[in-house]
Amino acid sequence: GSIAAFLFTYPDGDLSQPAIKLRKVGGSSLACVDDPESGPRFGADGFHAPLLDSRSTEADGTERIARCKLGPYYERRADGSNSIFAPGESNTGTYLTDLKVFVGVYGADEEIPFNDALPIQLE
Repeated sequence: GSIAAFLFTYPDGDLSQPAIKLRKVGGSSLACVDDPESGPRFGADGFHAPLLDSRSTEADGTERIARCKLGPYYERRADGSNSIFAPGESNTGTYLTDLKVFVGVYGADEEIPFNDALPIQLE
Protein backbone atom coordinates (compact mmCIF):
# COMPACT_ATOMS: atom_id res chain seq x y z
CA GLY A 1 0.00 0.00 0.00
CA SER A 2 0.92 3.63 -0.27
CA ILE A 3 -0.18 6.68 1.66
CA ALA A 4 0.14 8.47 -1.72
CA ALA A 5 -2.86 6.56 -3.13
CA PHE A 6 -6.03 8.48 -4.00
CA LEU A 7 -9.40 8.27 -5.74
CA PHE A 8 -11.00 10.88 -7.99
CA THR A 9 -14.71 11.63 -8.20
CA TYR A 10 -17.11 13.88 -10.06
CA PRO A 11 -19.55 14.25 -7.16
CA ASP A 12 -22.49 15.49 -9.20
CA GLY A 13 -21.63 13.45 -12.30
CA ASP A 14 -20.74 16.57 -14.32
CA LEU A 15 -17.60 15.65 -16.26
CA SER A 16 -17.17 19.23 -17.50
CA GLN A 17 -16.22 20.27 -13.94
CA PRO A 18 -12.85 19.45 -12.34
CA ALA A 19 -12.70 16.13 -10.49
CA ILE A 20 -12.22 16.06 -6.72
CA LYS A 21 -9.24 14.14 -5.32
CA LEU A 22 -9.87 11.99 -2.24
CA ARG A 23 -6.72 11.09 -0.32
CA LYS A 24 -5.83 7.84 1.40
CA VAL A 25 -6.36 8.07 5.17
CA GLY A 26 -5.55 5.79 8.10
CA GLY A 27 -2.04 4.83 6.99
CA SER A 28 -0.81 3.06 3.90
CA SER A 29 -2.33 -0.36 4.51
CA LEU A 30 -4.98 -1.57 2.07
CA ALA A 31 -4.46 1.38 -0.29
CA CYS A 32 -5.13 -1.00 -3.15
CA VAL A 33 -5.71 -4.73 -2.94
CA ASP A 34 -5.31 -6.72 -6.14
CA ASP A 35 -7.56 -9.70 -5.52
CA PRO A 36 -7.58 -12.04 -8.52
CA GLU A 37 -10.82 -13.68 -7.41
CA SER A 38 -12.85 -10.52 -6.92
CA GLY A 39 -11.08 -7.63 -8.64
CA PRO A 40 -9.34 -4.50 -7.36
CA ARG A 41 -10.26 -2.97 -4.01
CA PHE A 42 -9.25 0.49 -2.86
CA GLY A 43 -9.32 0.10 0.90
CA ALA A 44 -11.26 -2.78 2.40
CA ASP A 45 -14.51 -1.09 1.37
CA GLY A 46 -13.47 2.31 -0.06
CA PHE A 47 -14.14 1.34 -3.67
CA HIS A 48 -14.60 -2.14 -5.11
CA ALA A 49 -15.24 -3.02 -8.74
CA PRO A 50 -15.65 -6.80 -8.96
CA LEU A 51 -14.37 -8.29 -12.19
CA LEU A 52 -16.40 -11.46 -11.89
CA ASP A 53 -18.76 -12.73 -9.21
CA SER A 54 -16.96 -15.50 -7.33
CA ARG A 55 -19.99 -17.78 -7.80
CA SER A 56 -20.08 -17.25 -11.56
CA THR A 57 -17.99 -18.84 -14.29
CA GLU A 58 -18.77 -16.26 -16.97
CA ALA A 59 -19.63 -12.58 -17.27
CA ASP A 60 -23.29 -11.89 -16.54
CA GLY A 61 -23.36 -8.13 -15.96
CA THR A 62 -22.72 -8.22 -12.20
CA GLU A 63 -19.04 -7.57 -12.87
CA ARG A 64 -19.98 -3.95 -13.65
CA ILE A 65 -21.63 -3.30 -10.28
CA ALA A 66 -19.29 -1.26 -8.06
CA ARG A 67 -19.56 -0.49 -4.35
CA CYS A 68 -18.19 2.39 -2.31
CA LYS A 69 -17.84 3.44 1.34
CA LEU A 70 -15.49 6.33 2.01
CA GLY A 71 -14.20 7.14 5.49
CA PRO A 72 -12.10 4.34 6.96
CA TYR A 73 -9.55 4.12 4.10
CA TYR A 74 -10.21 7.12 1.84
CA GLU A 75 -11.34 10.56 2.97
CA ARG A 76 -14.99 11.55 2.68
CA ARG A 77 -16.00 14.28 0.30
CA ALA A 78 -16.08 17.89 1.55
CA ASP A 79 -19.91 17.74 1.62
CA GLY A 80 -19.71 14.78 4.06
CA SER A 81 -20.78 12.15 1.55
CA ASN A 82 -19.19 8.73 1.95
CA SER A 83 -19.46 7.84 -1.75
CA ILE A 84 -17.64 8.65 -4.97
CA PHE A 85 -20.88 8.09 -6.86
CA ALA A 86 -23.24 10.85 -8.01
CA PRO A 87 -26.46 11.62 -6.09
CA GLY A 88 -29.10 9.00 -6.75
CA GLU A 89 -26.53 6.24 -7.28
CA SER A 90 -26.34 3.54 -4.63
CA ASN A 91 -23.20 3.01 -2.52
CA THR A 92 -24.04 -0.68 -2.35
CA GLY A 93 -24.32 -1.29 -6.06
CA THR A 94 -23.86 1.19 -8.91
CA TYR A 95 -23.57 0.00 -12.50
CA LEU A 96 -20.29 1.18 -14.06
CA THR A 97 -20.34 2.45 -17.60
CA ASP A 98 -16.67 3.46 -17.55
CA LEU A 99 -13.69 2.88 -15.26
CA LYS A 100 -10.30 4.50 -15.74
CA VAL A 101 -7.23 3.52 -13.76
CA PHE A 102 -4.09 5.65 -13.90
CA VAL A 103 -0.70 4.41 -12.74
CA GLY A 104 2.72 6.02 -12.68
CA VAL A 105 5.28 5.08 -15.30
CA TYR A 106 8.83 5.86 -14.32
CA GLY A 107 12.06 5.77 -16.32
CA ALA A 108 15.03 3.69 -15.17
CA ASP A 109 16.75 6.83 -13.84
CA GLU A 110 13.69 8.31 -12.10
CA GLU A 111 12.98 7.99 -8.39
CA ILE A 112 9.69 6.25 -7.61
CA PRO A 113 7.91 8.01 -4.73
CA PHE A 114 7.14 5.91 -1.64
CA ASN A 115 8.92 2.85 -3.06
CA ASP A 116 10.57 2.02 0.26
CA ALA A 117 7.46 0.33 1.67
CA LEU A 118 7.94 -3.36 2.33
CA PRO A 119 5.04 -5.72 1.80
CA ILE A 120 4.13 -7.98 4.70
CA GLN A 121 3.52 -11.59 3.84
CA LEU A 122 2.32 -14.27 6.22
CA GLU A 123 3.21 -17.83 5.36
